[in-house]
Amino acid sequence: MTWFDTVVRGATVVAGGAARRLDLGIRDGRYAAVLEPDAPADAEHVVDAGGLVATPGAIDTHTHIDWPYDGTRTVDGPLGASRAALLGGTTTVVDFVPPAEPGRSLVDACHERVDALGEAIAVDFALHPILLDASTAVLGELPHVVADGFTSFKMYTTYEDRRVDDGAAWQLMRAIARLGALPGFHAENHELLTATLGEQERLGRLAAGDYPASRPALAEAEAIGMVSLYARRIGTPVYIFHVSGAEALGAVEAARRAGSVVHAETCTHYLVHDDSVFSGADPWRFVISPPIRSAADRERLWEGLRTGSVTTVGSDHCAYESGRKAAHSDDHRHVPAGAPGIEARTLLLWSEGLHRHGVSLPEFVAANSERAAAVLGLTAKGRIAVGADADLVLWDPALRWRGADLPPSSPETFSLYDRCDGTGRPRHVFLRGTAVVRDGALTDEAPRGRFVHRQPRSPR
Repeated sequence: MTWFDTVVRGATVVAGGAARRLDLGIRDGRYAAVLEPDAPADAEHVVDAGGLVATPGAIDTHTHIDWPYDGTRTVDGPLGASRAALLGGTTTVVDFVPPAEPGRSLVDACHERVDALGEAIAVDFALHPILLDASTAVLGELPHVVADGFTSFKMYTTYEDRRVDDGAAWQLMRAIARLGALPGFHAENHELLTATLGEQERLGRLAAGDYPASRPALAEAEAIGMVSLYARRIGTPVYIFHVSGAEALGAVEAARRAGSVVHAETCTHYLVHDDSVFSGADPWRFVISPPIRSAADRERLWEGLRTGSVTTVGSDHCAYESGRKAAHSDDHRHVPAGAPGIEARTLLLWSEGLHRHGVSLPEFVAANSERAAAVLGLTAKGRIAVGADADLVLWDPALRWRGADLPPSSPETFSLYDRCDGTGRPRHVFLRGTAVVRDGALTDEAPRGRFVHRQPRSPR
């Protein structure tokens, strides 16, 4: 009889594009066997998962944990944010390396970020370094950064202090492609945003409720078209962060039809909310970049998620202190753009997707785990298969929850989802074979998150 550390019995397992009742054998932190129900097997731990649904550990492709801004940092820290992630079934996050200060080594910045997060993080993590320019120093360091396991990058086409111009974008994309790594963009046309904001300033329409008009969807679509064209000419895929609605997703799809390989990430807030939140209470909470758009935009994103046109879903978790956001509610130019949401992401994808938007279990797993792992080079993650890391979520599909009862990752921050409720919640969560959530509560396991060293694709 085969021996395992853990055997999971009787779950409906979602794997390989199907959902069926199977047993799972886990040994040394990895899946060692996918078994027919009740197959003979011995184990130190046996988990009765009858009535539960087994999915791979979720991958949040977009977080800003313990993030520096305006001389301070976000308020939840690595431990608070990652424990909240585990309660929602997220076992891997992809965070960012803040831009290196002038004169500071990019390689050093990357490793300092690994050390800072790795001291007390409860989930596994990878990192997208942020690049601000195509200087000789940056281009010279990129091969070392990629060799050290950082194989996806973020650049901005807007924000005066962060944006790369078209020439730098071209140079950086070529250099990244040569290394077999993945360029990614916060894509909005800077000049159009500047002009639109100028109009708002002249009209005196600067309150938090006026925010969406300052960042029109056209700016997003135009920038997506530009970087997608560059990607096609260079012969590299490109990753678009936080696609917010129909016009941006349409630009992605048009680029694909023209021959570009474009991966489109959307975020929870675009799938759950619409721009009516800016007419409600505390609109400062919803100041996020790009803005939350219309109900029609939201439905278009759900359609894209079902069809696979939307590749991945991130939380864009950024736990700003409530008072700092609320203090500038009369002038959105000074409201930090971002919001927490690391736990709610998976709960809402399950509840809204399966119960209200026709998402199947395999489509849920594809968007929540499988495609993120494939696109971002997380080769041991995102799937239930022999040899993969045993990151496992056992969902209770009947368990109800209320957004108001979800504890924030820090008492100093706020929630966008306190008025949401749903059905379906993780009952048990495993990270590399170890139970980290049992019966909906965190276990006493010490934080055991690791940096995921990724390998590049074949260089071009």
